[in-house]
Formats: sequence, structure tokens, C-alpha cells
Amino acid sequence: MNILVVCAQFPYPPRSGFATRVYQLTRQLAQRHQVTLLSYASPQEHEAVAALAQELPVHVVHREPASVAGKRVAQALSMLSARPYSCREVYSDEMQHAISELCRGAAFDAVQLESSLLCTFAFPADVRVVLDEHNVEYEVFQRMSEGERSVPRRLFNWVEHSCFRRFEQRWWTRVDGCAVTSARECRIVSAHAKQTPVAVVPNGVDLDHFSPSPTPVERHAVVFNGILTYRPNLDAALHLVDEVWPRVLRSCPDARLRVVGRGSPADIRRLRRPGVEVLGEVPDVKPYLAAAEVVAVPVRIGGGTRLKVVEALAMGKATVSTSLGCEGVAVRDGEHLLIGDGADSFARRVLELFDDPAMAARLGRAGRSLTERAYSWSLAGERLEDLYQRLAAPVRVDDRATPAWRPLTRAGALGSSETTTTT
Repeated sequence: MNILVVCAQFPYPPRSGFATRVYQLTRQLAQRHQVTLLSYASPQEHEAVAALAQELPVHVVHREPASVAGKRVAQALSMLSARPYSCREVYSDEMQHAISELCRGAAFDAVQLESSLLCTFAFPADVRVVLDEHNVEYEVFQRMSEGERSVPRRLFNWVEHSCFRRFEQRWWTRVDGCAVTSARECRIVSAHAKQTPVAVVPNGVDLDHFSPSPTPVERHAVVFNGILTYRPNLDAALHLVDEVWPRVLRSCPDARLRVVGRGSPADIRRLRRPGVEVLGEVPDVKPYLAAAEVVAVPVRIGGGTRLKVVEALAMGKATVSTSLGCEGVAVRDGEHLLIGDGADSFARRVLELFDDPAMAARLGRAGRSLTERAYSWSLAGERLEDLYQRLAAPVRVDDRATPAWRPLTRAGALGSSETTTTT
């Protein structure tokens, strides 16, 4: 097949969970089909674009990110609209033009959209549209609304959840196929779109790179890793340093916590505490995972499945997670990792692993075995391929070529755009 993958964030190098999934699944598709990537990218990402273009044809629409002030104004104005802000944020006339030109110039059999946020774009009615749902997006907004302390943020996310739920559920019925990250999300999508083929395509892990390491473990060392520009990760990190870590230190004063992940200078400063080392972005998280006695996943909001969980399990690391943090991953408390909800419970479970190295080793072995069976990217690629094989029947032609939502925010309000082709 000839497949166009459309993405709102340039997925290379794969430095976040979103980018990793797009990059790895695109590579899997490219082993079986002719694949072209179309994505936004900033001019500063030209080296990354050139590097990925060594693997497959790449087209980019250049766009600078909006300023924080401009984004806040747009978010405030969006609360007066029935249309989701998140969709309007990723829409631009330049991207629509690039899609139209590519579809005119190449006979694509299918277009794969990386997230339902991209469903505002128009595609030819005779081209299959496959939606890769990294999360059930409206769930993320709902959980952020419920978990936010800031009243304006809580209100914005509540409005966005209300708008996006209707939008997302409608598009599940209109696409030709949908990939989700877990059986739980498969049930949610199928309940609202009974005629749409849905496949569970789990987030995977590079089993060769994320493998058990001979690096000596640092006693009482804990690591948290995640992109801190993503609100659920920042919330998890703040919860860890503010509420969990003081409880750990009371029982184990020599414990050390490392927070790893790209974040703004202001947010990195907010996380600094006694006994906490905030490292920011690092070239490779593996050495920090290898040295840790415990990997912490104190996620309280968000959706999908966390790659940080399967990466830690693949390395055979003893892991403590909230129930939400390991949601969608086929783990059992006490068999593959420990689950702790609330600051007291989470701290207590970390301390249990400090006190019981044999249990930590047993959990690590079970976690590695689980990832080998169920969470390789090759298995994810096979699941995605199965979905494409199910779509071999003629595409149904409906009114999908006309966007259900006309974007109100044009590219000029979000930053300058420019289209570049790299092959």
C-alpha cells in the first residue's frame, strides 16, 4: 500500500512518548508498505528532518510555536466556541494545502492520522483514513480538569473535555479504522463506533536498547523520567517531590531522587528540593534507569499507556506506579510492579522495595519477561498490519472529505508557516 502518515509534532529524534510511538510505528509500516511522512516542524529541526529523510520520504510544514501569551489568549477565546481549541491549534491552511498537493500527486491508499486532533483536515473521499489514537483525548482533558489546582486551568480543561468528547466520538464513526493502545480503550471506541474496525496496537519498547544493564545499582536511588512540558508529567513530578518524597526521606534520609526530562527553566527550578536532583533533558535516559534501585511513575492525570512503564519493565527495574500510571499495561500489582495510590501508599511501596531487594529482583525479572512477550515494537507493527489487512475492502465514500469542524484560528495566529519537501 501507499500510505501517508500525518503528524502535528515532528517525531524525530523520538524524545517523547508521542514521538516514539509515531517513529516506531512508521518504521514498522515502512517495512511492509511505501510510507510518506507529513508533519509540522520548526526551522530549527532541519537536521532532524534531514536525518529522518534518510529512512523514508519526509515532507514538512514549517511553523514556529505560538508564544505562551498568544496561546493563553487563544485558549481563553476558545471557551466561547463550541469547537475544540486543541484541533484549532494544530490546523493551518498551509498544512491543508500540503495534504491536498500530496494527495493529488500520489495515489495514496490510506492516510494515517496521529491523533484525533488532526481530524479537522480534509482528505479525498476515496482514500482510507486510519486514526492512531495515542490516548482517548477527551479522557485526558477530563482528568486534567479534575486534577488541576488552578481554577482557570480546571475550567478550560472542563470546557475542552465537553467539546472534544462529542468531536472525538463522532470521528470514531467516520474513519475507516482506528488503532488504540490498550484493550480498555478498544472497548471505549467500539462502544461508540460499532461499525469501525478497531485494533489494539500497544505502545512498545526497543528491547535491545532497554535491556537489563550490568551497571551497579545505587542504593536507595529513585528515578522519575518524563517530558515536563507535558502537563500530566509535570503534575506527577510535582506530586512526587512535594508529597511523596518527604515521606520517603523521613524513613530513609539517605534516599536520592533524580528527575529526568526536558522542561522549562522555571519548571525545573520549581522541582528542586533537598535530596532531589533535577537533570533536565539528557541524551539517553537508560543510564539513569540502570543506576536506579526504583523507578517511580506517580502519574495522576493523562491517558493512553505510558512508555516510561514498559521501558522500566524492559530493563528489569523494580517499579512503583499509580493505578493510572500503569493503566492499559497488562501488569499485576505484586507480580510485575507495585501500585501505590496517594502519597502515603506510594512512599510506603518505594520503601518496601528498598527493604526487600529479593522482591525487587523478582519484579524486575517478571517485568522483563512481560515486555518480551507483549510489548515489542515488532508485535505492535504486526497488530497495525492486521488492521490494514482488515481494510482491504473498498473504502466507503461518504462526506468525510468535508471537515466536520471549520477551523476558526488560521495559521497566522499561531506562527508563520512554510512548506518544505525532503525525500
